[in-house]
Amino acid sequence: MSINHKAQSFDQKPSTSDSASASPLSESVYFHGGILNSSSGDSIYLRQYHTIGRSKDCHTPLSRNDISRIHAVMFWQENGWYIQDKSTNGVWVNRKRIAKDQTVALQKNDQIALSSKAGDTFTLVSSDEPSDMLINSKSLPSICLNKPFTKLSKQFSLYFENGIWYLETLVDDNWESTKVYDGDTIHIDGGEYTLQTNRIEEKTCQNRPVVRTIEDLTFHINVSSDEEEIQLSINDSEHTATIGGHRLYNQLYLFLCLARQSNSDRALGYEPAHCGWVNLNELSNSLGIEPENTRIRLHRLRTRLRDTASFSGIDACQILQLQGGEVRLNTANIEIVKGGKNES
Repeated sequence: MSINHKAQSFDQKPSTSDSASASPLSESVYFHGGILNSSSGDSIYLRQYHTIGRSKDCHTPLSRNDISRIHAVMFWQENGWYIQDKSTNGVWVNRKRIAKDQTVALQKNDQIALSSKAGDTFTLVSSDEPSDMLINSKSLPSICLNKPFTKLSKQFSLYFENGIWYLETLVDDNWESTKVYDGDTIHIDGGEYTLQTNRIEEKTCQNRPVVRTIEDLTFHINVSSDEEEIQLSINDSEHTATIGGHRLYNQLYLFLCLARQSNSDRALGYEPAHCGWVNLNELSNSLGIEPENTRIRLHRLRTRLRDTASFSGIDACQILQLQGGEVRLNTANIEIVKGGKNES
């Protein structure tokens, strides 16, 4: 979704004389969560669980050939930032290589290097708790959102209620509200901002299912009889994470469709390499949406999987595969229960 509106410019800090009348937005621009600054000058605003690697589905994708698909993960836990190496070529913190899969605490101003301690570095310039924010795609400052209310201008504000952000717009002396979700964009005075939410849905990152091979995970889908409610549980041999809720329904229904196709093909005896494939256009028609919207849902679903499980060695692209105009759920470990009964 794209929301366009006019508001004040945020690329300059208000002067002292203006501070008394500055809006909450003016103040929020300068208080952030966790921030990495790269040696090339880019700023990275960290999610509560943040992946860095060569995969385009990483929160921060890097194009260097020496970078692994999932190279490192950073996460907020117990009032601090931590990092884990998931790579082949290593991660250095303050020029000291850390052990693979070891959890290492980070402090403000720590320097992180990926693959080579002599290569590009990232500095943790802010070690604050992650927060919901509007991220600018270019050079404008990000906007840290204060809950439950952040004023953008006299005509626009954002408020947080029941786990959802709403954009309030003043139209003819009446306030109109529009839901804004993670990944949606808002255009402010010519600058494009993306909403990045950081709700912590699991107690700790250590309770995430761990994924080293596709076979490590089992997907259990619980569907109500009328299919109005869907809950997805993902588990390995030790941990289980659950995804559900009305705001994720479209993504979960897409997952359900792909899961049913995979189970159907396996029941018909198809070879594993040929199981589950669905034409993207046909899938879009059955969902009643455009193919581009289906691609967007797939991307968000991959992101949701990556945020729910700890991927090491593979990534979400290998579970939700998109290839040559077709898509599939690439796993045999699927259980579907509808209305309390197992689907055959």
